[in-house]
Amino acid sequence: MTTVAVSPGPVQATDERRALWTVARYEALRLVRHPVFLVAALLFTYGTLSTPFNEYANAAHDAPPHGEFSNLDYPVQAAFLLGLGGLIAMNRITSSSGRSGEVLDAAPMSEPRRTLALCLACLVPAGLALLGAGYVFVFWMTDPPVHTENWGEFSTAELAAIMACGALAALGGSLLGVLTARWWRWPTAAAVTVVLLIIWTIAGLFGDTNSLLRLNHMATPFTLVSSNGDEWSWHLGGSWLWRVPYLAGLCALAVIAACAHGSRGELRRRQVRWAIALGVLTLAALLIGTLTGPEGYYSWDDR
Repeated sequence: MTTVAVSPGPVQATDERRALWTVARYEALRLVRHPVFLVAALLFTYGTLSTPFNEYANAAHDAPPHGEFSNLDYPVQAAFLLGLGGLIAMNRITSSSGRSGEVLDAAPMSEPRRTLALCLACLVPAGLALLGAGYVFVFWMTDPPVHTENWGEFSTAELAAIMACGALAALGGSLLGVLTARWWRWPTAAAVTVVLLIIWTIAGLFGDTNSLLRLNHMATPFTLVSSNGDEWSWHLGGSWLWRVPYLAGLCALAVIAACAHGSRGELRRRQVRWAIALGVLTLAALLIGTLTGPEGYYSWDDR
């Protein structure tokens, strides 16, 4: 009698994927129920639904000569509410992921796989931000806010990139919450990270009158289209089209860095290779966006 050995590889891989998505769904539900994220999501939904109607500068609107404050600042809602809210919530969820109870007991997996499941849960704020961006973008295209400050300074592709950057900020903030929880286990790590991100964002809004300032502006995880005063408006430089792959690269690097905690052997070496390759591509996108994008300029200056 001949005995045929059957390799369990494909079956095991299928079971591992099923376990990964089971834990990811569980962590996503924990995120949705987290008080910080729940409040942030409700505020974001309200702000998004009201954005096209709240001081919306259409043709019948009696706007000042240089326009209202920019409607193009809408992505700040995704970055501030879903990004920073997701950061705090995912940091707390990741810190307590070892106490996830019966789900993890029924689907045992390594720490890097559990971390990957947490990163997949971060698609919740990203998806919500993307839906909001699509909703507002449709209004922009069908009823353009022509009297909005800075509206006429961007192409349709650049406007789409501005919205995409808001969604990527929501994703990146949540991923950063997972990353800090894995590598920086101070109780106040999330709060400190939030403060540092806000300071960096504000620092990137100063007039980018030279290449170094423009590089800092482009490198920030979130930024605005312009820096406005009562008597002036400075159009910030750099390419919005290249910010999209740059931010996507940062998000991918955050996933790799978070999953590297607890990895060993060949997995760690593979993560290092991926991180180097993605790091080079991300840096290239940043430099191209900085050097090939427009220089900053005054849209208007009445001083």
